[in-house]
Amino acid sequence: MHGKNTFIKQTAGWIAALAIAAFICNMACFAFYNPCQDIPRSKGATTGYLLPGSSGVYGLEGYCVAHIDDNGYVNRDMERADDYYVVAGASHTEGLFIPARCRYSDIVNDTLYDDGKLHFVNIGKSGNYFSVVLQHLDGILGEFADAGGIIIETDSLAYDTKALYDSMIQTGYDPEETASSILDSYSSRQRAVIKLKQMLPLLRELHKQYYTYLDSARSDGDGSDILDPDFWEAEYNGDYEAALDELMGYLRSRTDKQIIIVYHPTVRLERDGTVSFPTNNAEEYYARVCREHDIDFIDMTGRFAEAYENDHIIPYGFCNTTPGDGHMNRAAHEMIAEAIEEVIR
Repeated sequence: MHGKNTFIKQTAGWIAALAIAAFICNMACFAFYNPCQDIPRSKGATTGYLLPGSSGVYGLEGYCVAHIDDNGYVNRDMERADDYYVVAGASHTEGLFIPARCRYSDIVNDTLYDDGKLHFVNIGKSGNYFSVVLQHLDGILGEFADAGGIIIETDSLAYDTKALYDSMIQTGYDPEETASSILDSYSSRQRAVIKLKQMLPLLRELHKQYYTYLDSARSDGDGSDILDPDFWEAEYNGDYEAALDELMGYLRSRTDKQIIIVYHPTVRLERDGTVSFPTNNAEEYYARVCREHDIDFIDMTGRFAEAYENDHIIPYGFCNTTPGDGHMNRAAHEMIAEAIEEVIR
């Protein structure tokens, strides 16, 4: 009997300790990492909204607090100007881990205009890579029909011939699919889940990590190199340029707005202290084909190389992460903003 009571007390102590630890970790998430919640949609300018009017804390790389506007995008509380650009891309454009005023879209906005209005509407969203943005072109043109131009960010040009053709397949546009209408259509159970997720960021992150693990377990894990030179040599000797030409021609046929594609390459720090830029050598194809279709193509490779050579500036990584890895830091956003300003001016 005495042994049973001891076991019960020990078990209760373990449970209490675990509960206290979980409570402390959950509270810490509110100050360290509590990302904005996603509101999925099928036919729009992006794959989904972020919870309108909410805020998120991002401290895994650098540190920032993000505020979501009433439309479900990461914009400051400013009146939209009559003349504006749409800025689309993935997490780099969304500005994860970068304060709002330090993102390239906001830097350009504040440099070119001093009227306190939003001239660059940021619709960046994690996971909305180059091909995904292009597949939502109908949504962008539908939702932002009066925009003067579109800026598309990408950190990779490693899209093969099939991916280029697939990028023209549109998801469509439903004007009724607004953030407010989607939230209004949610059941009481779905609303309760959203509120629960807001209160339990630790559980939300564990849930996310679990599904990330499942996705990685399902992948073939062959470790294939997307920059394999033999593969790309075969692409360039095949129909690659024709596919790229058709894609850019398709974009131009859909709109006469100014289109700016911003490419910022990944970097690799070498053992001898130099920096290199892993590439599949598609830059010259993009530059030539974009020029032929009156599309501005910005290649940040030269600026990044010059910044490292002159000032030892690396465009990726923060003081609390590995140099050269992860998301763009403030220096990269400033360089991209400068390049965009030159094109727009």
